[in-house]
Amino acid sequence: MMNTSRRRLLLIVSAFLLVSAPAAWAKDAVFVIDTKTGAQDRLSREGLIDYANQYKTDPHEIKLVVLNHPFFFESLSSNHCAASCTSFTFRSDELGINKAFSGANTDDLIQQLKDYLKGSDFLTKFMRLINSGAGGQISGGPTSSMDTMVRATFHDTMFSKLDTVEQKTSAGPTGTDPQFSGGFAQFSSDGFQGHSIGVTPGFTLDFGDKRDKKLKISIPLSQIDLGGLKTYRAGLGLQYVYPVHLGNGLTWTISPGVSYAGTFSMDLPNFSGLIGGAASTSLQKDFERLFGTAAIYYGRFNNLGGINTAIQANVYGWGAQAGYRLGSRWVTALQLVGMHERVAGFPITSYETISNSWSYKILDRFDVTASISKMFGLVNQRYVDVGLGSAWFF
Repeated sequence: MMNTSRRRLLLIVSAFLLVSAPAAWAKDAVFVIDTKTGAQDRLSREGLIDYANQYKTDPHEIKLVVLNHPFFFESLSSNHCAASCTSFTFRSDELGINKAFSGANTDDLIQQLKDYLKGSDFLTKFMRLINSGAGGQISGGPTSSMDTMVRATFHDTMFSKLDTVEQKTSAGPTGTDPQFSGGFAQFSSDGFQGHSIGVTPGFTLDFGDKRDKKLKISIPLSQIDLGGLKTYRAGLGLQYVYPVHLGNGLTWTISPGVSYAGTFSMDLPNFSGLIGGAASTSLQKDFERLFGTAAIYYGRFNNLGGINTAIQANVYGWGAQAGYRLGSRWVTALQLVGMHERVAGFPITSYETISNSWSYKILDRFDVTASISKMFGLVNQRYVDVGLGSAWFF
């Protein structure tokens, strides 16, 4: 059986990198290459020990690949050092890391390695590296922290006014409007696949002389599952919606807001936070049955809390909506939204999302909205989301 020291060293490095990054179904997200023979093995939490047993007779340098990023590690001590291993090296050429550990014994080495892998010096570099490719969780696609908050404060706010014929002819109540929505998304990136599920409870306060000004509070919550490894996200968005009625069915809306999102993993305790300030404006023309909306968006995001990922981003957006009222209680709309991200240290990212929503409303008391959206414009990435939402009006 392989000596305990090397097994533990293999387990720490591989398990850390495994749970710190998304895995995949379509192709292996994490695998190891024997640099001596070129043999490749797929790794999992269970398979790691099996591989360690095969590795015990010929300990040498191996390459561990996580989402196409290679990491190297080796024991520099003699074979079968058991509890008396005194040296270990961890290397990542992409991150510029060539870290040698020396200690009195194996336990000393393992503790040094744990401290290093949990420290900001490694985690900041590692998280930015992973975010630059498949599985990015901070920016660069519809499942990232940044884009989740943009969706809550732009897509779901500036294109949410889907009044039915019945609502247009009814004064209706105003006050506090609780809302709840949820969605399921299937996505892929560079051959790696995953899915996410999210819910967004919230409420809107109506005020002003005409009770048409609104303070919207939303709390987007989501779980992203990639190959069985789970990442969780919780956010808070505050948004002020100020409409200016220009007459003849034309409404100009101004909407500043702030948001915060925290992303964390239960597999390996870590946390990163992202705060953003944004402003959007829209112009809507309303006819008897038809309506149309055009909107633009700007947001500024920075890292705040947890691991300092040094994220600084400017996000620009645009969107258009065309809707039609079917009967007295049904309304449908088609939206096209484009996003343009400029994140310091990363390539510029641009993509579009097309969505279709259907809403059924009972007077001004209750509505149910179903939607489907598809992302396009990002090379080797696909994203499809289906959602269901409802609101109550008091």
